[in-house]
Amino acid sequence: MAATAAFLVVMLFVVIRAVPQSGRGVMHGYVAFEDVSYNELSAGKLHAKIELQSISEGLKGGYNTETNNTGSYDFPRLLMGEYILRITAPGYKTYQTEIFIPSDFSCSLATMMKRQKKT
Repeated sequence: MAATAAFLVVMLFVVIRAVPQSGRGVMHGYVAFEDVSYNELSAGKLHAKIELQSISEGLKGGYNTETNNTGSYDFPRLLMGEYILRITAPGYKTYQTEIFIPSDFSCSLATMMKRQKKT
């Protein structure tokens, strides 16, 4: 009985270790605006553009999307790698940062957009 239990534990460990990684990740985000309430945002008059540009060697291209009426966005299938994330909206400062998306990883990011100062 003990030998059977030990065998099952070893087999479970081997099966778990043998599951291949997909090489893909996901990213979910939320964009807020410093002077816009959630209710104003849900009226659908303001959306941010989201660009995710690959900077990993051998990985070209990028992904683009736009926030919905709640300020959320999704990239459901991203290749593992390094990216420049750029968020833009009319009248607001551009938000830009470098991120890394590991294989089989879910990234969540909330960003507050700041108004551009008038000159």
